[in-house]
Amino acid sequence: MIPEAEYPESELKKYKILISGDAASKRDSSLRYAQEYGGQTQVVKVKKTVKKIKTTNTASTILRRHISERSWTLRNWYRHIHWKNFTLIVLCPIVGLTLCLSYNTRPCKQTLYFAALLHVFTLMSVNLLYHRYLSHSSFSIENEKLVFVLAALASGAGVTSAKNWCSSHRAHHRYCDVSDKDPHNIRRGFLFSHCGWMILIHNLKVSKAIRESKLDELPNKKAVKWQADNYHLLFITVGLMIPSLVCGWFWNDYLGGLIYAGFLKTALTQHSVFATNSLGHTIGTRPYNDGKSPRNNVLLNLITLGEGNLNFHYEFPMDYRNSNVWYDFDPTRWLIKLLCCLNFVKHLKKTSNSTVEMSYVQQQQKLIDNKRSQLNWGIPIEKLPVFSPDEFRRLAEKSKDRYLVVVSGIIHDITPFAKDHPGGLPLIKAAHGKDATTAFNGAVYQHSNAARNLLATMRIGVLGGSEILFWKQQRIENKSVPIDNDTDGNKIVRSGAQETMNKVYGGTADAA
Repeated sequence: MIPEAEYPESELKKYKILISGDAASKRDSSLRYAQEYGGQTQVVKVKKTVKKIKTTNTASTILRRHISERSWTLRNWYRHIHWKNFTLIVLCPIVGLTLCLSYNTRPCKQTLYFAALLHVFTLMSVNLLYHRYLSHSSFSIENEKLVFVLAALASGAGVTSAKNWCSSHRAHHRYCDVSDKDPHNIRRGFLFSHCGWMILIHNLKVSKAIRESKLDELPNKKAVKWQADNYHLLFITVGLMIPSLVCGWFWNDYLGGLIYAGFLKTALTQHSVFATNSLGHTIGTRPYNDGKSPRNNVLLNLITLGEGNLNFHYEFPMDYRNSNVWYDFDPTRWLIKLLCCLNFVKHLKKTSNSTVEMSYVQQQQKLIDNKRSQLNWGIPIEKLPVFSPDEFRRLAEKSKDRYLVVVSGIIHDITPFAKDHPGGLPLIKAAHGKDATTAFNGAVYQHSNAARNLLATMRIGVLGGSEILFWKQQRIENKSVPIDNDTDGNKIVRSGAQETMNKVYGGTADAA
């Protein structure tokens, strides 16, 4: 018997799955029992005892509840809000718009160009550093100074520090669409998944999931810690002050730089990042896996500079690309490739086309199976009555106004189609009460695939003793039982039907 895998105690402690001494001894005894009796399983009925949980809504109990579990009231509404994030996400755009309307200043063209350029650099820094490098380790950065530069630039986005962002993102991948643990679950609404999840205090399960993700090792700890310790200072300096100083120094537009290249640029970058959590889980296609909400969205690709193919990304999270085709819009991938050519980054992780195509084919097969089950393929062969040759002859003699024809051992009543038969009614009359298999398959005319499908909808029985002729057709057509093999005889491996799939859900110990 192959021994069960043993994991380091430090890793098990991270995810609160360390087995206690009593549980471990019980597991070991059960394993010894299985080995002693040849691995046989004994089924024992266990009587469940239902314990009543007392729910009291006393004042002391309510006070002990976490704020996320309590209703909003006039007395506690402010405790539901994460005020630091509220300041960055809500107040910054309001301040920018207020200044813009109050001073009624027309921005210089240079300021607008600079704001757009700064938005691109800031957003791509978040994509490259926060997402593809720190969260998913899609490549390695050899130059530590580059990490500090990217961390400083990304601070101007106002989407929190790399440490916090990566922890939330890894928790999201780990518990995607699980309502109690996914930080920005789309099932809680579009607005919540867009930015509400950052403005409101997390519930206890989400907070726990994020804390567990913070225990994961992040590369370049020094740069990550430096940014986390100085994040708000970096945001004010890089996100607001430097843009204002640059615009004022070069073309004397300090206020325009603060408004357009500072506050409004920050708002645009924030909502571009947030759009992946909302729009990317709502609108688009799911060519690789429709079991979860992430979608591929061309418009989102343009908005986020390459982060729009979420269905691809969630299937292959460690790929440094966001698509396996060259023509998809992904400036972040192009920048990573350029940095690789300049030896700033190395070890680009890339999913093979074969692996991508496997997921694509499995998803298309799933759609085909679903569509196939909805079509009328005729009465299933196993549900048809069996007629002996004598019974069929007597039935044909009694049915003077009907046309009964045998093809491949299956009896068909083709009366509804007789007048529309392209070969004419005489051929139908000649085949009544007889076996037309040879004529149907080329002796008179080689009928099309569509004609065979139409004929299947007219079947009324099977001819006894002809089972060998139709058992294969029965297996192929049975819409409730998926086809196991393709036309070449190779086994079809569907999504969720792999040998390693055991239908049992457990804790996931990887951020994926």
